[in-house]
Amino acid sequence: MRTPTSGPPTRGWWGGGPAPWVRWPGVSLRIEARWVAERARWETPDRRYYYDPEQAAIGVDFFPEFLVHYKGEFNGHPFVLRPDQDLLVVRPLFGWMRVEDGFRRFRKLFYAVPKGNGKSPLGAGLALKLTFADKEPGAEVIAAAADRDQAAIVFDTARVMVESSEDLDEMATIYRRAIEMPATRSYLRVVSADVKSKHGPNIHGLIFDEFHAQPTRELYETLYRGTVKRRQPLTAMLTTAGDDDESICMEEWDYARQVITDPARDETYLPVIFEASKDDNWKDPKVWARVNPGFGVTVKADAIAAECQAAQNEPRKLNDFLRYHMNRWVNQATAWIPTDWWDACEGTVDEAALVELPVFGALDMAQKYDLAAFALVFPQRLEEPALAVEVVGGQDPQPEKRTLSLNFAITVVPFFWIPEDTVLEHERTDRVPYRQWAAQGLVTLTPGAMIDENRIVADITGPITARFPRLRETLIRYDPAFATSIANQLGAAGYRCAELLQNYRYLSEPSHVFEALVRARRVRHSGHRLLRWNVENVSIRSDDAGRIRPVKPRRRAKRIDGVVSTVMALDGVIREQWGEASLGVEFF
Repeated sequence: MRTPTSGPPTRGWWGGGPAPWVRWPGVSLRIEARWVAERARWETPDRRYYYDPEQAAIGVDFFPEFLVHYKGEFNGHPFVLRPDQDLLVVRPLFGWMRVEDGFRRFRKLFYAVPKGNGKSPLGAGLALKLTFADKEPGAEVIAAAADRDQAAIVFDTARVMVESSEDLDEMATIYRRAIEMPATRSYLRVVSADVKSKHGPNIHGLIFDEFHAQPTRELYETLYRGTVKRRQPLTAMLTTAGDDDESICMEEWDYARQVITDPARDETYLPVIFEASKDDNWKDPKVWARVNPGFGVTVKADAIAAECQAAQNEPRKLNDFLRYHMNRWVNQATAWIPTDWWDACEGTVDEAALVELPVFGALDMAQKYDLAAFALVFPQRLEEPALAVEVVGGQDPQPEKRTLSLNFAITVVPFFWIPEDTVLEHERTDRVPYRQWAAQGLVTLTPGAMIDENRIVADITGPITARFPRLRETLIRYDPAFATSIANQLGAAGYRCAELLQNYRYLSEPSHVFEALVRARRVRHSGHRLLRWNVENVSIRSDDAGRIRPVKPRRRAKRIDGVVSTVMALDGVIREQWGEASLGVEFF
């Protein structure tokens, strides 16, 4: 049995042979140029650090000699590092030493690449190198992430790599959430932010995967404090770009950029960032190749091209494309429904015909001083081909993805209320003519400085129901945060009401359906100016699973209540059960 610390029997290109990545000549040349430039920047005038090519080679060799891939087309292949992983990460980490004691120079690694460029396998390999092959007795190595599922990715990858290696497997004892090397009393284990006890008193290696998902500094600071007792600890932060510019990851990202510009700022910090700038053309395949070090190998050109086209066709997908494939930080929300899509759906609404259709209602109440909206959605079966829509919804940790076949169009009829005593203030802050819209019958001014809930209830149970009697037969959705009181009054009046929480689990599917119907011109509306203003304002936020929900833009004076209530009512269209002669939704 070979031991990892003894070094492999052969060396790679640094010993004079051909580079192992010759199949990626464009990438290797670009990365080699960056390696040469950064080698020069890492030099210090006082010569307190030196580069040991033999130690760097041993670190690099560990990967192909002891580890293999197990997923997809690379299953069973040795883990040969890509040029960026080799030259910009592993070689510097294990090759640069301190003159005073011979220990490693770099104590922190910040590695940011777009999605699909192998962060987790690299993290697993580093974790195993620190556990099995770092000449550190009693090495405690931690794989950490924001939640259990994410934290398990690095650990599970490492576990399969150990099981696939005859040498490592013979030395290891594998548990459910730990890998132990009894000979040195070293181990690799997994923790996440939802674990109550995270204190690691003597951590040798700390691998944070998807660092952008860390909700607070707590887990990072708690674990990082456990590294201070080690001689040459390593903390590796692996991530893609995020969407919260106040997060700990954004702080580290900015710091890493500063160290790239001025290495003297922190001589023990190794920053490696692949990102597109705001001036880069995100539609250009040359930019894709430059930003994705695994382009053409782990990142497929045709897949990125398809995502790029989708981002051009559907505006809400642009932020995801920039974030996941261009590694650019984006706002949490992005523009959703283009106004030209919405305007193309405008037409005459025949209320006499709507009376015969099923109706679904929803009430969105903001704070008592703001705008309130009640939307009615009338679905009508179409003879034209059904519209296939892929939606993502459901609960964590594994949201459900399915395709809906929709054979209907909807007509939207909105109603709005706003307090009369604050309307002038709202006109100044929101910059829209509420009093003019009230004169046109587009919004109702309720007496006082707060929304008059009794007036809303009276309007729904009175004139609105008189216009659309089938409202008494349907289920009215409401936001329990602000509309529970009104829902209780409606319930007492004989109306059926059901709460609908404003989160990804409940709003994602109807949001996907609403977008698809608008885009296909299967939404009918009268051109209601206040509702159109809501459409102009509404943004969309998405999570990593692809679920979406409508949100306000950062400027809080922008109102979106009419859109939210429409989406909530559309949830009723999807969920409600009808007879065979009525409208149906088929699920695949």
